[in-house]
Amino acid sequence: MALMVPQVRFLPAPLLAALLALPGPTLAMDPDDPDYDPLEDDALWGETVSPDQTQTTSPELTFLLEEPDRTPHHHQNQIRITASSLEDGWADLRQCHNDVAAIRRMVIVYNEATIDELQVESTRNIESARAEGDRVDLRGVEKDAEVCVTARMKIVEHEGDGVYRLENGPFVRRFLDGYFPMRVTMAVSWGDLDLRLAETEPAEQDGFEVVTSDHGFMFDTLFEGELRTLVRLRNSH
Repeated sequence: MALMVPQVRFLPAPLLAALLALPGPTLAMDPDDPDYDPLEDDALWGETVSPDQTQTTSPELTFLLEEPDRTPHHHQNQIRITASSLEDGWADLRQCHNDVAAIRRMVIVYNEATIDELQVESTRNIESARAEGDRVDLRGVEKDAEVCVTARMKIVEHEGDGVYRLENGPFVRRFLDGYFPMRVTMAVSWGDLDLRLAETEPAEQDGFEVVTSDHGFMFDTLFEGELRTLVRLRNSH
């Protein structure tokens, strides 16, 4: 079973009850449809966007080599792997979201099964932020807002023979049938553990930069469509 970085979703607080009742994401955008999913409906998120501002209508992943005119949402993750992470799968997470949409109230919801000890570390241009259980309640979100959280996250899976995998995604910014640019940065550190980066999917290429060291690695990418990543770490010996 793949273990995934819990991708958070922003939604107006009145939609939270509807979220919890849904079996899973769908492509329906008609609020009268029984399969309607408010998480997939950017029209409810408080952003003034329209389909003609999108770069593509395909979920196919496309890496971008230049910054778009509209500042993209930046999703930043710092993951720290310890010796116990290799045993139980739990790692330390610090996560920041930049250029959060300005809206009176939003809730960030995480996967309850893979998140623990969730706390708000810092905010900018946000009146108040409170972490409770598997969610963060934001109120008074203004332009150029940022929220950073810390947590324990279950992400490391042992495949055997000294190989560990971290599977993440999908990362996506969608409005109706269109896909908007998004930037994702992920830094994984393991200190003095005897590990090395074995492979990444996607592989390093133009638009998907990977930097490695003896103590960790980082990837940084700007893209449209849907991004899923798979990282394999291996014991050095």
